[in-house]
Amino acid sequence: MNDLIRRNDPFDVFNRFGDLFDREAFFAPASRNEWLPAVDIKETDKAFVFHMEVPGMKPEDLDVELHDGVLSIRGSRNEENREEDKGYVRVERRRGSFSRQFRVPVSCKAEDLSAKVADGVLNIEVPKSNGPEARKVTVS
Repeated sequence: MNDLIRRNDPFDVFNRFGDLFDREAFFAPASRNEWLPAVDIKETDKAFVFHMEVPGMKPEDLDVELHDGVLSIRGSRNEENREEDKGYVRVERRRGSFSRQFRVPVSCKAEDLSAKVADGVLNIEVPKSNGPEARKVTVS
């Protein structure tokens, strides 16, 4: 019965505005099974270093590739925690996959790319090339 009655609420416009941001189409990944882990990127004299949060993931769950100046990082997880105690059962699942890409200079050395997982953090090092410096010539 309450659904049929429209109440004049002066704050209803704020509720409707908030609903806009709760809709998946605007801010959620394309699927509930996708997620985007946080990443920190820094540049040193010798490399680009990426630190990505991947809690609970093992090396075999991750794929790192450098091709034509694009670093691609993919992963998937399928984790289930089950607790049973004194008449109750709780089961929580974390499933999903992610894919992230980052542009790095094409001159980076793909053959020396390294990636390691430690304490829930994926550490990737993309070595810079020791290629020739910029050169200026005199036009004759």
